[in-house]
Amino acid sequence: MEQPPPPQESLDDIRREIDRIDDGILKLVAQRLDVVDRVRAHKAQTATLGTSPIRPGREAQILRRLIERAQGAVPADLLFRIWRALIAAATLKQAPLRIHGSAEFFASATSQTMLREYFGPTAFCDHPGEAIALETLSRNTGDLAAVAIDGPWARAWMEGRAGPAQVISVLPFLTTSPTPRLLVFGHARAEPTGADETLVLTDGQLPRDFAPQPLWQMKTGGLQLTSLPGFLAEHQAPLVGLARSNGSLALSVVGRYPSPVEIRT
Repeated sequence: MEQPPPPQESLDDIRREIDRIDDGILKLVAQRLDVVDRVRAHKAQTATLGTSPIRPGREAQILRRLIERAQGAVPADLLFRIWRALIAAATLKQAPLRIHGSAEFFASATSQTMLREYFGPTAFCDHPGEAIALETLSRNTGDLAAVAIDGPWARAWMEGRAGPAQVISVLPFLTTSPTPRLLVFGHARAEPTGADETLVLTDGQLPRDFAPQPLWQMKTGGLQLTSLPGFLAEHQAPLVGLARSNGSLALSVVGRYPSPVEIRT
């Protein structure tokens, strides 16, 4: 005898399932934020509470791992927005954060949106120009400064206005173009992630046969800005050899940061 078809689930049943899933997500988010409180307590015990809570390398590794694990089941842009909101909330629970920039820079709605999506509801502090923003950052080690990549920041940085602060990340993190739009300066310690870039300023073009080959290059403030693949240092090969054999380049490492994730449209 033929079995009757199973009863069709109702729309109310489906909605109740969504509610159960939402309750589970809420519980997990609360657990994640509770772990952040334990991190803060640990830092207080180890006298590291005053240091910057931002860890660009660790944060990039979290996002990359989840995007890869999702395998397209969750769109990369949705996953990015959810986890960046969680990471930003966790960061702000550990310490307040201010982002310095020029008034002209913050007049751009696009720049503000990119910063908000990545760092959450942080305070924006505008200044008369990039040089003053970088100078202010040099005195406030827990803060950040952001500039448009094609803005007038390079000479000020070369003059030492930012102190020891360097580029620690670039935006957007999810990108369809190899060249970023924003540079983020900070005092957070750079950590290799396995997929990194080193940003250098030079007074002229790098030799054509220099290896590794640049990922992208552009002119800014009369200087050459170049992104090189890898987590490179001025006192190590290949940069040390380049600096010694091409002194006129006046090579300076502006920062090292996790490579953005390239997405296909």
